[in-house]
Amino acid sequence: VRKVSATFGDGSATQYDITHNLNTNDVHVAVFRTSGAFDEILCDVSRPTVNAVRLNFAVAPTSNQFRAVVVG
Repeated sequence: VRKVSATFGDGSATQYDITHNLNTNDVHVAVFRTSGAFDEILCDVSRPTVNAVRLNFAVAPTSNQFRAVVVG
């Protein structure tokens, strides 16, 4: 099992591509807050390529509000 993680959010974008370079669409993605309760949140996840996942939000995350972990 391989893992890649990234912190993201800039206050304006509602879509983020997280590059994982695992060369597969068979990945699990978890997104959680980087402060407070560190609770996992739900967002739309797609897999546009075998090396990236795309996360979409209804409201733009604030600066470094979330962390994504991709496991594959």
